Amino acid sequence: MLTINNIFVRYGSFEALHGVSLEVKQGEIIVLLGSNGAGKTTTINTVSGLLSPRSGSVHYKGEDITYLPAHKRAPMGLVQVPEGRKLFPEMSVYENLLVGSYDKRPRAKRKESFELCYSLFPKVYERRNQLAGSLSGGERQMCAVCRALMQCPELLMLDEPSLGLAPVVVQSVFESILKINKLGMTILLVEQNVRASLEIATRGYVIETGQNVISGAASELSGNEKLQKAYLGI
Repeated sequence: MLTINNIFVRYGSFEALHGVSLEVKQGEIIVLLGSNGAGKTTTINTVSGLLSPRSGSVHYKGEDITYLPAHKRAPMGLVQVPEGRKLFPEMSVYENLLVGSYDKRPRAKRKESFELCYSLFPKVYERRNQLAGSLSGGERQMCAVCRALMQCPELLMLDEPSLGLAPVVVQSVFESILKINKLGMTILLVEQNVRASLEIATRGYVIETGQNVISGAASELSGNEKLQKAYLGI
């Protein structure tokens, strides 16, 4: 479904990625692991079109989208939940979700998408008329995921969904990701929470200093001694 082949990405003169490759098959949950600054967010920002690679390629469902603008990728079903939620704080939860269904294709499925969001996250329904800026951290994350679901994604990318959340909320978030996947949605998950993410993932990749260092089935990575070394950057 998604193939990233040997991408090199720069921020000015700094090369953040030098040769990252990965593959996501339809129906999988793929987790991208690594320490802060490893290049995880840069990788998915390149997939979503927020960054352009200096070299390498990105293919989505067989189509080369390496230099396709970001606003043309979301209507293709390639949707990202950004790190830090990035909600519109002065708008209600309901209005934030409406923004997610702005394009023509998701607008036609708006009713079904609302029903899906509210069934997955009853708290979002309870808070639908509340300003997004007044939500708790966990509620903001739920709202951000729902806004992405309103876009009718086929491949959903989540950037650090557990960041800054209490352990009990983290568990709920990962359970929700698993439920979304079981509905038929493919997931690319960027995470620092190794244990929780590998429990729900199909396969995983570890990147450090902008390069692939380990990849394999989630069950294999869970018992890999090199994983912690790579994750900690040792």
